[in-house]
Amino acid sequence: MSRFFATGDTDTESSSESSDDEPKLVGGARGTTGAAIGSKVFTFSDDEEEEKRVVRSQKDKRYDELRSVVHAMKNSQKIKDIAKVQSSFEALQKAFQKAKSVVEKEGSTPVFYTRTLTLLEDFVLGLWNDKDAKQKLSKPNAKALTTLKQKVRKYNKEFEAEIESFRENPINSEDEREGEAGDEKDEEEEAEEEEEEVEVKKKVRIADEVDVAPAGAAAPAADLEDEEDDDVWGMLDESEESSSEDEAIPSGKLTLEYFLKKDYGKAKTEKAQSKPDAVQKAKKPKEKKEGVDEGGWQIVPKKGSGQLTKQDILRLLFGKDVKDVDVDVDMIIKKRNELISDRGKKTVEMSSLQEKLRWLMDVASQNSLGVGVKLRLLADLIETTFDFSSVAYAMKEDAWKTCVDELSELLTLLEENPAVEYSTLVRDDEENFKEGEGQVVRIQGNILTLLERADDEFIKILQSTDAHSTDYVTKLQGEKTVCSLIQRVQAYLEHRLLDSHPNVLCQIYIRRIEHLYYKVGHKNLVSGASTQAAEKEGGEGEEGEERETLQDQRAEEEPEDSLKLMTQLTKFIYNCQSGDMGRIRTRAMLCQIYHHALHDRWYQAKDLMMMSHLQEGIQHADVPTQILYNRSLVQLGMCAFRHGMIKDAHDALMDVQSSGRSKELLAQGLISRHERSVEQQKVERRRQVPFHMHINLELMECVYLTSAMLMEVPYMAAAKTEGRRRIISKSFHHQLRYHEKQPLVGPPESMREHVIAATHAMRRGDWKKCRNYILEIKVWELFIDKDPVKEMLARYCTHILQASHLLCNCIMENCVLS
Repeated sequence: MSRFFATGDTDTESSSESSDDEPKLVGGARGTTGAAIGSKVFTFSDDEEEEKRVVRSQKDKRYDELRSVVHAMKNSQKIKDIAKVQSSFEALQKAFQKAKSVVEKEGSTPVFYTRTLTLLEDFVLGLWNDKDAKQKLSKPNAKALTTLKQKVRKYNKEFEAEIESFRENPINSEDEREGEAGDEKDEEEEAEEEEEEVEVKKKVRIADEVDVAPAGAAAPAADLEDEEDDDVWGMLDESEESSSEDEAIPSGKLTLEYFLKKDYGKAKTEKAQSKPDAVQKAKKPKEKKEGVDEGGWQIVPKKGSGQLTKQDILRLLFGKDVKDVDVDVDMIIKKRNELISDRGKKTVEMSSLQEKLRWLMDVASQNSLGVGVKLRLLADLIETTFDFSSVAYAMKEDAWKTCVDELSELLTLLEENPAVEYSTLVRDDEENFKEGEGQVVRIQGNILTLLERADDEFIKILQSTDAHSTDYVTKLQGEKTVCSLIQRVQAYLEHRLLDSHPNVLCQIYIRRIEHLYYKVGHKNLVSGASTQAAEKEGGEGEEGEERETLQDQRAEEEPEDSLKLMTQLTKFIYNCQSGDMGRIRTRAMLCQIYHHALHDRWYQAKDLMMMSHLQEGIQHADVPTQILYNRSLVQLGMCAFRHGMIKDAHDALMDVQSSGRSKELLAQGLISRHERSVEQQKVERRRQVPFHMHINLELMECVYLTSAMLMEVPYMAAAKTEGRRRIISKSFHHQLRYHEKQPLVGPPESMREHVIAATHAMRRGDWKKCRNYILEIKVWELFIDKDPVKEMLARYCTHILQASHLLCNCIMENCVLS
C-alpha cells in the first residue's frame, strides 16, 4: 500500500476495512482545529493512469531515429572520441537504410542528413590534416580515424551532388533549426527540471508527515494544535503560493496531473516582463569610466592588440611611468639579460619573450641607443625564434620568413658598420654596446651558425611538404633567398677572416657548394655529346635557332659560371690544412664529381673518383656522406651511358640498383621495415633529400637494364657454342625469366617490358624491332640531350646484334686482319 494512504486510527484495523473506505486527507489549517481538508483527496482510475496515445507517421519515426543518432555523434565529436563517432556513423547508415523508403517517397535526401555528412567529412579531414591533434589521439582513436576517413569518403560518394549543392548554399531545414534551438535550451530545461524535482520531493515529504484518515473520520483537534503541525502547514502554504495561480485543483480530489512537469519557462518570462521598470533598471550594470575599473585600478590595453603606446610599453617592461624613467643602454641590457635568463624555462612562453624583445628593440631605436644594442637584440630574437622548432618537426613557414628577414637585417647592419666586431671570440665580460671615442662595439655571436640553422630549417620545411603540390613550388622559392644570404655571408667572412680563420671559410664554402652541385648550368652544356647536339640543332633551321636563343637566355640569367665557381671553392677546401677538414673535403669532392657528371664531363669525373679512392673507405663515413656518395656514383654511371661507355655505366649502377633498395640508398623514400623503431624512422626522415634534388629512379633503372641487355645478349649467344653460361646481371635475368613464365604476352607497355621485348627481338636477329622497342621508351625524354643518346642506342643495337650473330653461327679457327 502506498504511503499516501496511511490511516490515522490504531493498527488493529484490518487492511480490508481501510481498502473499502475512501481514502481522505484530513487536517486543519493554521489556527483551526478539527477541520477536514476535503478538497485534496487522491482518486485514481484506469482512465487517469492511461497515458495519452499519440499517432506518429512513419516519416516522423524514422527521422527522429536519425536525429537521435546524429545528436549522439555530435557529442562524440565534441570530446574527440573517434571510436564512438565511428560506431555512431555505422548506426547512422543502418538508420538511413531503414528510412530509405520514406526518403524515396519524399523525393530528396533530408537537409539535416546532408548537413551531418558534410560536417562529418570536414571534421575527419580537419583532424587528419592536423598533425598535432593526431599525435595526441590514443592508439584506438588513431586507428578508428583511419578507418572512419575511408568509410566517410566511400559513403559520401553516393551523396556527392547533395553535398556539393549544400556547400554552395548551406541552408538549414525547419526541423534542424528547431533541433538547434532545442539544443540551446537544454541547459535551461535541465535547471528547471531540478527545481521541479525539489518541489515535488518537498510536497511528498509534507504529505508523509500529514496524517491521512478514512472517509468520515475526523482528526483529533489536539494533534493539529501542535507547533510542528503549524510549521508543516506553513511549508505547505508556501509551496502552494509558489505554484502557478493558473493551476486549478478540482474540488474533492487531487489527480496525478498535479505532480506532472509543467512549462514554467513561459510563466517565468511573463513574470519577468510584468516586473516594474525600477527593478529592471536596478539590475543594469553600472557604467564604468574609460580606463578605470570598479576598484580604481587603471586598465592596460591587451598585449598584441596594436593599441599599446610608448608609455604602456615602458610600463610593461620596466614597471615605471614614462616620466619617471630615463632609458639608456644599461637599462636595456639589464632588461635583456633578465629576459634571456628565462629562455628555455617551461613556465615561460616563447611568444611573450619574443614580443618583449621586440618592444625592447623598438625602445632602443626610438631613443637612438646605437648599433650595438640593436645587433644584440636582433641576434637574441633570431635565436629565440629557432627555439620554436624541434629536431623532428619543421618550423612554420611564416616564422621562418620572419627569421630570415631579421637575419638579413642583422647582416645589413654588419655590412654597414665594418668596425663592429661580431665574433665567438668575444667573451661575455668583453662585450661593449656603446659607441664613442676609443671604444669599439664588440658583441659575442656567430653569423655563420645562424645562417646554417636557417638553411637547415628550410630543408626541413621542404621535407615536410607534399612534393606534388603547388605549395612545394611556392616554398621552393625560398631557395633564392637562402642562396643570396649565403653569398652575402661569404663575402662578409672573406673580408674579415680570409687569412686568420680559413676553416670558417670552408664551412661557408661547403654550404654554397651543396646549393650548387645539383643544378644544371646551361653555360657548361657545351662539352662531349652536348657539343655535337648543339651543332646539329643549329643547322636545323628555325627550331635550332629557337633552341639556341633559349639557351642563350638561360645562360644570361645565370650570374656566373658554375664550373669556374665550383673549381674555385673546392680548390680552396682541398688546400686548407687547418682543423679537422676530412668530412668537408670528402663532401666537396663528391659534389664536384656529381657536378662534372651532370654536365657530361665524363673523364674529369672519372679521374677525380679514381684518384680520391673514396670507394675504399666510404663505409666508415657518416650516413649523409654515404648518401651523397651513392648519388654521385649513380650520376657518374648515367654520364658514362650518355657517352657510350656501357660497361662503365653498368658497373657504376650495379651496386645501387641490384640491392633492391635504390630508393633508400639515395634517400628518396623509406621502405617499410618491421625491425625499424619509431625513433629510427624519424632519424631517416630527417636524412631524406628534398624532391627537387631527386634522381629519377625509373631513368636509372632503364639505363641499368639497357646496359645489362647490351652486355648479356652476346654472352647468351656464346653460351650455345662455349657450353658454359656467364651471368653479369642477376636482376636482368630475373626479369627475363619472369617474362618467359607468362602464359600470354601482349605488346610491351612499361619500361621493363620494352627492354625485355627488345632482348627477345635481338636474340631472334630482328635488329629493327629491337631498335624500335628501345627507342619507344619514353623515359629517354628526361635526358637534356636525348637525340645523341638515341643515336648511340640505335648504333649499339646493330653492333651487338652482329656480334651475337657471329658468336652463334660462325666458328673461326684463324682470323687475319689486313
